[in-house]
Amino acid sequence: MEHKRWYDQYPNLKSLIVLLESLDDYTLNLVAQDFLQITLEKYRPKFDVVIKYLNDNPPPRFSRWYDNNYNLHTCIEFVRILEDDEREELVNAYIAALIGYIKNIDNE
Repeated sequence: MEHKRWYDQYPNLKSLIVLLESLDDYTLNLVAQDFLQITLEKYRPKFDVVIKYLNDNPPPRFSRWYDNNYNLHTCIEFVRILEDDEREELVNAYIAALIGYIKNIDNE
């Protein structure tokens, strides 16, 4: 099976990204803030290194849809550098947060 995007090889991450792409900008911003907080709580030492790397090495162009939201861009790029087990753990935490957000909206 050929993968065109780096995250296509990770089914949970790919599904999460597809779901995120369907959100309106306001909701996406709220969810991205939650993801950023989760990332900071779980991986603070690594996160500081990644932020420095992203600041020093911005992509040549911000052409992906998620690049338009700095928080989401940062989280997805952070996921990219993790080892497989850490990536799976963080993506599962993101999915749980998104499900919690959706459930919260449904209860309002």
